[in-house]
Amino acid sequence: MQKRLNQAINVAKVLTSAISSRDVAEKLKPFILRADTASVDLDFQAVKFISRSVAHELLTMKEDLTKKKQVLFVNLAKEVREMLRVTAANRVAPAHEAPQFNPIRTTIKDLINEVALV
Repeated sequence: MQKRLNQAINVAKVLTSAISSRDVAEKLKPFILRADTASVDLDFQAVKFISRSVAHELLTMKEDLTKKKQVLFVNLAKEVREMLRVTAANRVAPAHEAPQFNPIRTTIKDLINEVALV
């Protein structure tokens, strides 16, 4: 008997159709690890919503499992796909860079002159 190449996991059946918590998303990990295949398709067909924290958790989980399994997200609703895309893009290039500290060099003489002008 030949081993299957991949296994599909129905995310809505295992979790729910609206996933809003990292803790809930983490419940997928044992299902992925138990799959007797090198590749696992997470089927989001009936999932209508995932929060940003869930998207981040799913992307992190996929990244962490790379050496053990290939994890693919399939049958994504438009909203779910967009949340994953935006979250992935933000992980690579955050919209807000850390502020740069650029102190202005000054001397006591400069401060005295500035006070004299006021």
